[in-house]
Amino acid sequence: MKANLTNFDEIIKRFSLNNFITEGGQVIDIHHEKKLSFPKAFSFYKEFLQVVLSLRKDILKEQWSEELFIQSCFQIIKIVEKYGGRFEIKGLDNLRKEPGPFVFVGNHMSTLETLIFPAVIGSIVNVTYVVKQSLITNSIFGHIMRTRNPIAVERKEPKKDLDIVLTKGTEILSGGRSILIFPQSTRVAFFEPEKFNSLGIKLAKRAGVYVIPIALKTDFWENGKLLSTIGNIYPNRTVRIEFGAPVKINGAGKKEHEQIIAFIQSCFDSWK
Repeated sequence: MKANLTNFDEIIKRFSLNNFITEGGQVIDIHHEKKLSFPKAFSFYKEFLQVVLSLRKDILKEQWSEELFIQSCFQIIKIVEKYGGRFEIKGLDNLRKEPGPFVFVGNHMSTLETLIFPAVIGSIVNVTYVVKQSLITNSIFGHIMRTRNPIAVERKEPKKDLDIVLTKGTEILSGGRSILIFPQSTRVAFFEPEKFNSLGIKLAKRAGVYVIPIALKTDFWENGKLLSTIGNIYPNRTVRIEFGAPVKINGAGKKEHEQIIAFIQSCFDSWK
């Protein structure tokens, strides 16, 4: 194991509890917005990129494992904490309430959740993702993303994308692997219920599995204007993630879709 990576058993232990909260972290006044200075932000992105490139190198050499992948993603959490970030991840026991696999659905706010979910969720249940086709062909992230065997969609023809997700998704779920979907499709700095589609509900209904809703507030890592991955870093913004109870789909799933939206909205209301 590489010296700078947290021991795998320690990671599993940290996520065996219902909540993961940064130890010794302090809640900072959210009304006092202060981003990292350019030198510190540069150092943050340098350390982040070192983790990504190291993992990519191991993958290209076929020297990686699932444990190494989880350790590398957990390292991103440690980098965030090093630069003043504080995590409050709650409801992890909901991933253990029912036998999986699950369809996870959540709002999509920043790059951060994409990077840490392989550790947060992946340390508990085996999971893959529905992603843009461009992510698996990207020169830097493509090799990493392809190890997840994700469901890739173009997002140009909604009906075609629906067919791909339902067909391949059902196959993956029947094999015992969970799937994470961001129904808002793109990253936005706030929750938009009207743009939160029911794709996850449709997939869960067809496969006969539970849906687990996720509410995310990850604007510690702001989206960039030129490069979406490179934005301002706000250490005063607590990274908040909450997993809801598993939802069983009955009938058309309209009621359950509304229930999931209500859960996410209630989390956002409590975080104000």
